[in-house]
Amino acid sequence: MDAAGIILAGGKSSRFKGNKAFAEISSQRLIERVVHVLKSVLPKVIIVTNTPEDYQISNAETVLDILPGRGPLGGIHAGLIASPYELNFVTACDMPFINKELVKYLVDQAAADDDAVVPVIGGYPEPLAAVYRRTCIKYIENVILADIYQVKSFYKFINVKYIPEEELLGFGGEKLFFNINTRDDLKIALKMEKKIK
Repeated sequence: MDAAGIILAGGKSSRFKGNKAFAEISSQRLIERVVHVLKSVLPKVIIVTNTPEDYQISNAETVLDILPGRGPLGGIHAGLIASPYELNFVTACDMPFINKELVKYLVDQAAADDDAVVPVIGGYPEPLAAVYRRTCIKYIENVILADIYQVKSFYKFINVKYIPEEELLGFGGEKLFFNINTRDDLKIALKMEKKIK
């Protein structure tokens, strides 16, 4: 596919009390799991992190935040600037159930005039499992410079295609977007993994 994968791995993981990117499910670290999924369908994977020495993973490039301390929005900004592709699937390192079918589907939904393709789950957009075009860079910079760091804050300035939940049920639905913030979340994910197998 003519797109890159961008993985955000710059968070402090304070609620997890450790680097959640290295937590394991089925003997595989979360970061490696997400890299593997993206690499299976996309020609390039970029990990945005403030500790690149921790992420020497084969087939993945690491980049630093250009505007540090701005949370996921700063990570998306750095990833889009580093990407050689117009389209980019952006996800967090702590979403263990993202699958290649979902990635392919969302990238395929991007029409020429769509700046972003964003799934909607439970009535809310999922900005960290979405496709962003490099045209978003200037709008992200504008909100960051205005000290606004919520990821969705720049959506009102761009063309967003929202993908309704019913379109995503065949790929796994809500489970796809489960993310791990705490040790209890990891326990839930391990139970979910057993059910899948």
